[in-house]
Amino acid sequence: MNEKKIKELRDKRQQLQDEYKYKARVAVQITHLEKLGQSFVIYYKFENLNWIESNVPVRKRDGYNGMYGDFQIDVDDSKVPIELKIKENEIDSDKFSEIFSSLIPENTSLIVCYQGGDPELEISSEAFLSKPTIFFSRPENWIITTDKNWIIEYLWEQGVIRFIELQNSSPTLLKKIRVEY
Repeated sequence: MNEKKIKELRDKRQQLQDEYKYKARVAVQITHLEKLGQSFVIYYKFENLNWIESNVPVRKRDGYNGMYGDFQIDVDDSKVPIELKIKENEIDSDKFSEIFSSLIPENTSLIVCYQGGDPELEISSEAFLSKPTIFFSRPENWIITTDKNWIIEYLWEQGVIRFIELQNSSPTLLKKIRVEY
């Protein structure tokens, strides 16, 4: 075989391995979306890798003492205009949907990010609101609107969901929800 054909076959094999790996990482979410009949996009390439950390001021996660770069959006939590409390089982309820809908425009597409801002899935807000806990399934979660005007940050170990508006890459915390376990 010539070198061009060998390179094409290697690239195809790598693409299939990447697809398998990423589908496995978000298998539960994909199953849920397929059950709902919702469309979605899986990100296989890291074109947007660490978009959050590269474009939005971040700080070391509050209360985190590890070696790795676990971070959260750098906003002043003490000046949040609205702090609400919600029980963990109410995250999948109309109560959470109302909070979400009061801030995020209807028909907005969302990018679900895990592990340091890696984009994994692009979904509709309807799919997200059908069961938010499925998309908040890992300790490090960020939901970014595709227009990059909003970030929903779930700080699992702190029990906090923060709705952060981005204006010219300047984050403003508008709502903070304390999750009661």
